[in-house]
Amino acid sequence: MYRLIIRIAWASLNRRRTRSVLVVLMIAFSLWGLLFMEGIYDGMTEQMIGNAIRSGSGHLTLSVKGYRLEKDINMLIGDVAALDRFLAGDPRVQTFIKRLRQDGLIATAHYSRGASIYGVDLEAEKIHGRLDEYLEAGEYDFGRKKRGAILGVRLAEKLKVGVGRKVIISAQDAENEIASAALRVTGIIKTNNMALDETAVFVADQKARDLLRVPAGVSQVCVMVKNEEDINGLQAELRQRFPELEILRWDEIYPALMQGRVMMEGFNLVTSLLVFGVAGLGIFGIMLVSVLERLREFGIMMAIGTGFSRICYIILLESFFLGCAGCLAGGLLGGATLYYFYVHGLDLTVFSEGLDVFGMDTITYAIIRPSYFINAVFAVALATFCSVLLPLRILKKARPVEAICKG
Repeated sequence: MYRLIIRIAWASLNRRRTRSVLVVLMIAFSLWGLLFMEGIYDGMTEQMIGNAIRSGSGHLTLSVKGYRLEKDINMLIGDVAALDRFLAGDPRVQTFIKRLRQDGLIATAHYSRGASIYGVDLEAEKIHGRLDEYLEAGEYDFGRKKRGAILGVRLAEKLKVGVGRKVIISAQDAENEIASAALRVTGIIKTNNMALDETAVFVADQKARDLLRVPAGVSQVCVMVKNEEDINGLQAELRQRFPELEILRWDEIYPALMQGRVMMEGFNLVTSLLVFGVAGLGIFGIMLVSVLERLREFGIMMAIGTGFSRICYIILLESFFLGCAGCLAGGLLGGATLYYFYVHGLDLTVFSEGLDVFGMDTITYAIIRPSYFINAVFAVALATFCSVLLPLRILKKARPVEAICKG
C-alpha cells in the first residue's frame, strides 16, 4: 500500500511538472541565499575577531594588576624569566610575545597626535601574529640602526606622513621625565584592529627601553594557544601560578567583538526566519491550489474506499519530495558558493571606506560550518510540513465526495 501511495504522489508531481520545478527552485534559491549570507556574515565577524587576536591581545593577555586602568610605565611584569619558562614548556601554548608599551605623542613639522608606543621584537611578532602580512607600505624592518618606526595606517593618514618621513615620538619615562626620539617611518601597517591602526607606533624593543629608561620588564605578554578549548584551562592555571598578574581572555578585553558575534547570530536567525517564512508561504500557496483543483480526484478515491488518512499521506509525500529536492539542490549550490568564497574571498573593495570604519577587511572569506546545513534541512522540513497543514484542513472540510456530484 505504501508503495502505491509513493507512486501516486510521484505521478501527481510529474503530471504538474512545471509547478513542481518552480517549488523546487523556490526552496533551492531560498536555501542558497540563506547559506551564502550566513557564511559571509560569520566570515566577517570571525575575521574582525581574528585580526584583534593576532595583532593585539592574543588569546590571553598578561599584565600587572591595575595596568589596564593606569597604563603606568613603572607597572611592569618583573619576573619575566619565570613566565618565559612556564609558557615555553606548556604544550597548549603555540606562541607568545612580550611588549613594552607607553602612551605618548607623535609629531611631525605640522601635525601631532596621541600615540601608543610599542617596543617589540619584529621577528617574534611575525611568528606570533604574522604582523608582516598587514604591511601596507614600506618594509617590515626598523632599519640597520634600529631608528625606524612602523605606524598604523590611520595614524599615518592623520599625520599625513609616508614611508621615509621623519617623526618625533615623546613619552614620560620611568623617571617621570619627558623623553623624545627622532625616528624615520620605515613601514605602515593596516591590521583592521582600530585601536592599533589609529594609535600604534612600533619601535625596536631596545630603542623603546633606552627612550623610556626601562632596562628590564615588560608591560604585557600576549599568548596564542593551539586549541581554543584550552583557553579557560590555561587562564586558570596561569592565575594560580602568577597571582600578582591580571590574566584576561580576548573576549574580556574586546567585549564589543563578542557582542558583535552575538548580534550576528541573532541577525542570522532573523534572516533564516524571513527567508523560510517566504519560502513556506510560496509552498503553501502552490499546495493549496494543487489540493483545491483536485477535489474531484480525491472524491473519487474516497468513494472507492480510500481513507482520508491515505490521501493525507499522498499530499505530505508530495511536499516531502519537493522539500527534499529543493533542499538537495540548494545545499549543493550553497555549499559550492561558500567553498568558492572560502578559497577566493568576496571582494568588497567598493565599500572599503565604510568597512574600514568598523575594522572589517575588504576581502571577506566565507566560513563553512555543518550547523548551516543541519539548520537549513530542519527549517526546510518544518516549512514544508507547516505549509500543507491548512490545505489538508480545507480538504477535510470541503467534503471531496460531494465534488463528484458537482463535477
